[in-house]
Amino acid sequence: MPHRDANVHRKVDPEASLVLIGIRGCGKRSLGFIAATALKRRFITEDHYFKEVTGLSRHEYLKQYGSQEFQQRDIEVLKLMLDNHRSRCVIECGLGSLTRPVQEYLRQYSLTNPVVYIARDMGPIQKLLGLDDQAAKLLGEGDPLHRNCSNFEYYNTEDRSSFAAQPDEEAQDRRSVGYSFKLKEAKEDFTRFVRFVTGTDVGHSSYDSPFVLLETPPELRSYTYAIFVRSSDLIDNRVKLLELESGGDAIELCVDCWSPEMAMTVSNQVSVLRRNTHAPIILSVDSHALRVTGNQCSEQRRNLYSQIVEHCLRLAVEYLVVDLDQDHAFIDEVIRNRGMTKIIGQRIFEPSSGVAWDNEECLSAYLNAAGLGCQLVRILRVATEREDNTAIAKFTNKIEMLPGDHPPIIAFNIGSLGRTSQVFNSILTSVSHSAIDRRSRNERDPQILARDAVQALFQSYVLDPLQFYILGGSVAYSLSPAMYNAAFNHCGMDHTYSIPEKPTLAALDQLGRDPNFGGASIVQPWRVQVFQKLAAKSRHAEAIGAINTIMPLRGQSDGIMFPLQEQASRRHLAGPVLGWYGENTDWVGIMTCINRNLSPRNAISPSRTTGLVIGAGGMGRAAIYAMLRLGCRKIFIYNRTLSRAERVARHFNSWAASQVGSTEVVYVLQSLHDDWPDACPPCIIASCVPADPDGDEPPANFEMPMQWLGSPTGGVVLEFAYKPLETPLLRQMRLFRSEMGRPWVLVDGLDNVAEQAIAQFEILTGRKAPRRLMTMEALRNSFDEKTIRARLGINE
Repeated sequence: MPHRDANVHRKVDPEASLVLIGIRGCGKRSLGFIAATALKRRFITEDHYFKEVTGLSRHEYLKQYGSQEFQQRDIEVLKLMLDNHRSRCVIECGLGSLTRPVQEYLRQYSLTNPVVYIARDMGPIQKLLGLDDQAAKLLGEGDPLHRNCSNFEYYNTEDRSSFAAQPDEEAQDRRSVGYSFKLKEAKEDFTRFVRFVTGTDVGHSSYDSPFVLLETPPELRSYTYAIFVRSSDLIDNRVKLLELESGGDAIELCVDCWSPEMAMTVSNQVSVLRRNTHAPIILSVDSHALRVTGNQCSEQRRNLYSQIVEHCLRLAVEYLVVDLDQDHAFIDEVIRNRGMTKIIGQRIFEPSSGVAWDNEECLSAYLNAAGLGCQLVRILRVATEREDNTAIAKFTNKIEMLPGDHPPIIAFNIGSLGRTSQVFNSILTSVSHSAIDRRSRNERDPQILARDAVQALFQSYVLDPLQFYILGGSVAYSLSPAMYNAAFNHCGMDHTYSIPEKPTLAALDQLGRDPNFGGASIVQPWRVQVFQKLAAKSRHAEAIGAINTIMPLRGQSDGIMFPLQEQASRRHLAGPVLGWYGENTDWVGIMTCINRNLSPRNAISPSRTTGLVIGAGGMGRAAIYAMLRLGCRKIFIYNRTLSRAERVARHFNSWAASQVGSTEVVYVLQSLHDDWPDACPPCIIASCVPADPDGDEPPANFEMPMQWLGSPTGGVVLEFAYKPLETPLLRQMRLFRSEMGRPWVLVDGLDNVAEQAIAQFEILTGRKAPRRLMTMEALRNSFDEKTIRARLGINE
């Protein structure tokens, strides 16, 4: 492990080219393509550039000029490639990164650009390249050298979705065990990683609402939790990773052991936690556990701590905990080289210190951290008696009363006697999880679950039980009550979700004014009608012209409404309802389904990608908006009643003229008998025809005209009707796919139901949704046990 380099830089220009390095087989080419798509940049590979400059492939050049001349020319071309493409590119470096001259060049390049070392387990590389053990060993020996010439690191963990290199006909079916396309999960992970590293979209997210979790980081929300996981627990396989996806707003990985090999282990652990939880990562170091060699002097321990912190910064985690007892010059260096990572300055007061919460030392520790430039401050104290919990509120109030802007404070007692203070701490409280089987009891580790803490807040009347509803024309068979009530119980919330006896608009007016009203799901046919009743709405609901979610807007007794940011922090508090806020999560569910299921071959391009939407109701509007948000600029709409399709097209073309610089993005198809227009055949098809007839809308018996299915690379078909689940369209497409051999991915209505409900749950509650639980509840209420097991790929 190299010593810290004071010249490491991670704050880069968002336009600076991203460089990927690593040994053969690590996945640079695939990840580079993903990064270029996510960042909308040109992708340059060393092989292609070498031929462009020399007129010969690398193999041809080697054969013609010999090894020595080839190596020299290869280095020259690689340097030229880096120099000529310093901005708005994604660059893949080949074998040249293993040579000393190129490594030195990359080290200098990393002062201005993100240079990412792609690490990967040697087993899959050896299998991929067909290497014998000796060749694999030789290849692997040079790999750690990449750490010396890079400023970031990404561990390319194995993708569970990659069942086969070429998915067969069944593997493209969402209901099939083998469904997937290669690198599906890596695509999601690496997209988030490169956007974070480059600072892309910081402050410019897709949602732009105080109610959306992605908009507001955990430290700015009320009662958020970080699941505490030790590196040693992961090494000993004592964590059920899939279950960590709920129960916290972040994951804190505590590095409690270290050796020369642990750098790769920690990289892998961060990658695995990201993959399984989709939550922000906090990295911390247990200095006590690291002091294992009795002969270590204090300087050696500081160097060890410094090495671990440097490695943690390389991984571009969202948060890094730094001990405030460290040298101030070291902390200053960490903060300067943090990139987009937020630094949590931490001070732990031991019983031997004699420091109480009302002592000057606590405030001094906070002010010290704030002065150093920490983004958050965590003050912890080992409780020795229950009375230690009562003084914390005075301390945090003192912090909040400080003038000007100052970093958020995390303050609680640790140990079993500190549990009361942990319940009432508002920001990123450390919690345990039932998925962690700890080998031994550590009194300093968290001893409460997030669910316990939330329940305690309801039981102590800090939070209020609220009622949530679903309203629409046909809600008797809705899956939402089962999904929501299971999620409420799982999260420790005393809320209820139900179908009113008379789910009418008049009932909504009555229920929506109840002081204990928490919000409602709005389904067909009222997505557009309720839109007119709102006091405020998100810009997405405004753009779509339809909503599927309303939330109460509360105010003071004098009738003055709280600002939206405060409304978001009061989601679990009852009170007078002065109006409604409207949101639309249908488009979020649709966007998620498209993103997850559209293969890299059909990556969305404004000039080439064509979308097709069937239906002109609220769901059709959401589908058009989702496609536009993803970058599709040519969308066709068909509806049996032509005038409704024309009205929707006018609405979005008017919106697009002011938002995306296009005067026409939605085109109306006149008849099912017409040939496909002069445009690329659609590779994204969304059938938004309701299962039950609604006015002049037909039931879900639509089938695609064969002349519209000309996409040579297939695409994705989303069917939003789910009663019945097997619609005529899905039967038709399954047969068409089998006969034509084109790679169409079929997504049935249950997927979108779950995805939009998950997004809606998070908006209504401000809590991370238990995705697996809600999805399982949707399945349980739709299929028998045998069908569920088959759909999930569980063997008998």
